[in-house]
Amino acid sequence: MQFNEEGQRASAMGGNAELALQVQMLKTRLDVVLPTLATREQLQQEVGALRGEIGTVRAEIGSLRSEMHQAFTNLLKWGVGVALTSIVAAAAVVTAMAPMLQLSPRGRDALALAMVADKAQDLQRE
Repeated sequence: MQFNEEGQRASAMGGNAELALQVQMLKTRLDVVLPTLATREQLQQEVGALRGEIGTVRAEIGSLRSEMHQAFTNLLKWGVGVALTSIVAAAAVVTAMAPMLQLSPRGRDALALAMVADKAQDLQRE
């Protein structure tokens, strides 16, 4: 195989043209992308702003915890109050109903007679 001088030159020029085209495309990409990149100062400003925001969020979480603690304490107080009130109300109802639940003298006699009759039946069975 023999290469002539013009053939080598033609392939070299074709390679140079292709290389020049690729370099031009890279330059175009850099020209488009480079203005959108952030500088170190811009990144430091953003980091500072984020730290400030994180501090604000932490403060809000602290206040939320405080509010939740107060709400729980309030709920606990109400629960204990309702429970004690219910116990006192039940005791008052039982106390108020106690006279109605007591047996009359006639009822006591009937109960005593029933108990004697039960004992007599037990003795008869033995």
